[in-house]
Amino acid sequence: MSNIEDFYHELSHYGQLVTDSRSAYDPQDTIFAAIRTDIGDGHRYIPDLYARGVRAFIVEERPEGFDDALFVTVDNVRKALRTLGKMRMEGRRNGIIVTGSVGKTTVKELLYTALLSRENVRRSPRSWNSGIGVPLALWDMTAHDGGDVRHYITEVGIDAPLQGVSHARLLGPSHSMAVITPITDEHDEAFASHADKIREKLEIALCCDVIVYADTDPELGRMIRGLYPEKRAVAVADTGDCPTIFHALTAAALRELGYTDTSDVASLNTVNKRREIAAGSFGNTVYRDYFTPDFRSLADALDFMRRHATPSRRKALIAGRILDGGPDCEACVRELAVHFGIDTVAMIDRDLLESIHRGDTFRDMQILLFGMPDETFTQAAEALESAGHETTLEVDLDALAHNYNHYRSLVPPGTGIVAMVKASAYGVGSIEVGKTLQSLGAAYLAVAVIEEGIALREAGITMPVMVLNPVTNRYPALFAHRLEPAVFSPEELDRLIAEAEAYDTEAYPVHIKLDTGMHRVGFTEQQLAGIAERLKSTHAVRMESVFSHLATADCLDLDDYTRSQIDAFRRMTDSIARMTDTPFKRHLLNTAGMMRFADMGGYEMARLGIGLYGISPSDGIDGTSLRPVASFRSHIISLKHWPAGTPIGYGCKGHTVAEDSVIATVPVGYADGILRRLGRGNASFIVGGKACPTIGNICMDLCMIDVTGVTDVKVGDTVEIFGPGQPVERLADILGTIPYEVLTSVSPRVKRVYVKR
Repeated sequence: MSNIEDFYHELSHYGQLVTDSRSAYDPQDTIFAAIRTDIGDGHRYIPDLYARGVRAFIVEERPEGFDDALFVTVDNVRKALRTLGKMRMEGRRNGIIVTGSVGKTTVKELLYTALLSRENVRRSPRSWNSGIGVPLALWDMTAHDGGDVRHYITEVGIDAPLQGVSHARLLGPSHSMAVITPITDEHDEAFASHADKIREKLEIALCCDVIVYADTDPELGRMIRGLYPEKRAVAVADTGDCPTIFHALTAAALRELGYTDTSDVASLNTVNKRREIAAGSFGNTVYRDYFTPDFRSLADALDFMRRHATPSRRKALIAGRILDGGPDCEACVRELAVHFGIDTVAMIDRDLLESIHRGDTFRDMQILLFGMPDETFTQAAEALESAGHETTLEVDLDALAHNYNHYRSLVPPGTGIVAMVKASAYGVGSIEVGKTLQSLGAAYLAVAVIEEGIALREAGITMPVMVLNPVTNRYPALFAHRLEPAVFSPEELDRLIAEAEAYDTEAYPVHIKLDTGMHRVGFTEQQLAGIAERLKSTHAVRMESVFSHLATADCLDLDDYTRSQIDAFRRMTDSIARMTDTPFKRHLLNTAGMMRFADMGGYEMARLGIGLYGISPSDGIDGTSLRPVASFRSHIISLKHWPAGTPIGYGCKGHTVAEDSVIATVPVGYADGILRRLGRGNASFIVGGKACPTIGNICMDLCMIDVTGVTDVKVGDTVEIFGPGQPVERLADILGTIPYEVLTSVSPRVKRVYVKR
């Protein structure tokens, strides 16, 4: 094994240090650190990275070959990264640490923006504040810095004991100021006490001479004075002189750095970490990144688009003013865009705006819109984004990832997740959901019919795709797109094998479905010997997996029946294994099964459905750890005041109650998925945090709600039909159905907006 210190000189001239193989946008300038986790191993990406041009690797096990590449073999890659980060900062001074519970990224970006107009300054990207993120950020900040950087701003997060000491050792004497944002009870459960958590956060400030802190937790102030009596401690209160406590912390930090005039801080916008993907005008798909618009964030935004883009469609970057852009701004933008395969780069000006409006240049493209949100930029955004329907289904891809990781934690490490994206991912859109799941490392995507699988392939999704209902006459398309069929009858197995042999396939993966008690489709126990012989008789297909479906895992009063299915599945798969002498994967657990029966069998895979979208499969199963993925929203387009007794809507089926009733019209109706049974006060939608009942009948394209109790209501206000403020389960209960039906009822004409932060 090597000491990473011995190779620092050879590694130091590389600008990129990455642990995610997809982030290597400039291979010749990249070091890849291969990290092992419970579910993955970075070492397996080395051949692909080498083929792309990466020639520097930090590994725990050196692969054979690749003789012209630099491999640094270490005992522990994570420790090696921390050593590299520390060495990278040696000799540099005036570092600023930002930590706390809430608003760390906000304060970091405010400080960065304020200092950028005064000095040459670098900061850690986005929210890179974890044990791995901090050393990567230190390397990133110092890449090709030219030696004239005045301040380095590092965001640091803590969610478990001993991390503070570890960060303090890493950051060392190069950081002289700590800014501590408000402390809340977040992550308290991981520590012996709230005070212990504060003490851990203060460990980070060990090397700092000055501590600027939010005076929102009395314990924090007392502990700073007790632990660090020799340091300068500046308490900052939210006095109203600044728009937020985060602005106040920024202004105080600037003053401690010697900048007496901080009047500009109050006018700075707080950072928006939101990223969006949505349909635009002229058949375009528009990507937006609202983060601080500098060159470093542009690289992140381009990487975000690259990960979600469809390879067959052209890509464009339309750039506005860049925060740290100088006289060579356009040339630098174009140079960076080349690394991400951008076909067209355009800077926003009056001629470009006219071209966008005409649609003569930007049609059927994937467009990243990035820059300072000034007047010209806003006009370009309005021209690019489809005016279309006022109603949107917002899909939170971060919540999707959270739910995926939650369920993955319920099953044994190494269990592959088969993620259900059938029926357009339960109505939210299978393409972006599929791309997100591919990046999360799901083992399979599962669709219902072949057309759904072909759409995923045409969008550039390369991961395995299982087709659960593949009865079709389109076998050549099935094979051509590498879609793996489920088979549930002897007749279908015979047809599939005949078509596979005619297509001249070799060991094509298929998935054998068993009927263990659902009694819908699947091979019975009496048919097992026949299918075993049939599979052994051909080389055209191979049995990739055997699975069944639990009928009552979400029924708490029918656990005996579920256990009988589990027993039957074990018995039947054991028989198949003996009769075929062929290895295969097993999967039985669905969403409810993962939550309640994960310890009942050693399955290689599990199928995740409704829980992926933040919905518990049953009222009796705790879903508090889940986050809702879909939010169905519209806007008020009209407000009218009416006296009591005024009839509203078709058939005069609604009547106002209050003497001065305020009735809002919303551009969403039964053609959008708002079923008529939700009208006449049977349901309420959320406006300004208040539940506003429907009034009158739901129309095809419109509905009316009573907003009399909403303070300062106005045209344009958001109306939440379901989402964080109103769970989709509530509407399902009103309709006497299940959340699946409500989600899949949202019309395709409702604009889907995909959001990451």
